[in-house]
Amino acid sequence: MTEQALLSLFRTLMREFRLKGELEDYRVVKVGNINDTYFIGTRTEEGKRKDYTVQRLNHKVFQNPVQVAENAFAVTSHMERKLLAVGQTDIRRKVLHVYRKEGGEFFHRSEEGDYWRVLSYVYDSRCVNHADEEILYGTGYAFGEFQRNLSDFPAHTLHHTIPDFHNTPKRFADLRTSGERDVCGRREEVEEELAYLLSMEGYVSLLEDLHGEGKLPLRVVHNDTKCNNVMFDAETRTPLAVIDLDTVMPGYVAHDFGDAVRFACNTASEDEEDLSLVSLNLRGYQRLAEGFVRPLLGIITESEFNTLPDGVLIITLELAARFLKDYLDGDVYFKCRKDRHNLIRARCQIALAKDIAAKLEEMRTLLKSLSVQK
Repeated sequence: MTEQALLSLFRTLMREFRLKGELEDYRVVKVGNINDTYFIGTRTEEGKRKDYTVQRLNHKVFQNPVQVAENAFAVTSHMERKLLAVGQTDIRRKVLHVYRKEGGEFFHRSEEGDYWRVLSYVYDSRCVNHADEEILYGTGYAFGEFQRNLSDFPAHTLHHTIPDFHNTPKRFADLRTSGERDVCGRREEVEEELAYLLSMEGYVSLLEDLHGEGKLPLRVVHNDTKCNNVMFDAETRTPLAVIDLDTVMPGYVAHDFGDAVRFACNTASEDEEDLSLVSLNLRGYQRLAEGFVRPLLGIITESEFNTLPDGVLIITLELAARFLKDYLDGDVYFKCRKDRHNLIRARCQIALAKDIAAKLEEMRTLLKSLSVQK
């Protein structure tokens, strides 16, 4: 899209979404691999500056954009009301606002068929990609606070925008099927990895089994709890708003906690080839857990609390299964930047899972100590 066409689009969005002022400038946001994101700056007649976030939603990934928007609007509206009720004054720095057109629509449909939306901008904030202990604590706290603010939200009313996203038993059943079909003739190469993952098939159904027994409630979960999905105060580095709400769906608290730890506390990158470098950083785990648990004591159930460490292992095994399945299928889902990339990723996650399994009891002990301290 040319700059002239982009500026014309922004002005159309400002008019349709009833944004105040005149367009002054814009900048491209390069973080994020799914949607196209821009910050636009406006200036009112009184000289007041106001910024907004504009996104083109990737409707190939999110095939029902309206459901994605409805979920985000429902949870952000709920959090806004709760924060206002307790006297929170800087709402726009704590909760994203989803703008709607006069008729209630969430999107502008371009002539090309793209879905464009407008969200609020978190002022005086920054995104962090590399987490030290302070950021790990803040990340945990932000997602724990997210859970607390939505603990009374009826999770069953949300859309499942990505069906079976964290249905780990199904992910393993799909892996087994791909191994049996072996459409690319790659099974012989991955027999060891496949055997290990399928040996864990009974364990990974733990959360679903507990839910089926009525011991684990469905919650509103974020489903992408990376540290770069939290905006931090630019000066104090305290957590502000949780962003990227496209994957908000019903699920289990252990999924959000588990994925946060899996991503932030791995001592190596997600596609590290030297598996001797891959392990769980227990100190990082402790700091993230301290932040996550603090807002949630007395909110989540004992069963939810006890399964948090299991969530770390289950979500790691799930991702390993997805990478290995994609390799067996011919690399049809995940983008690959080098030869055998999905196999490299799968082996890395398996190495991490094995280390987590070896440290699981220590992880449980550390978590229980937090409940006593608080």
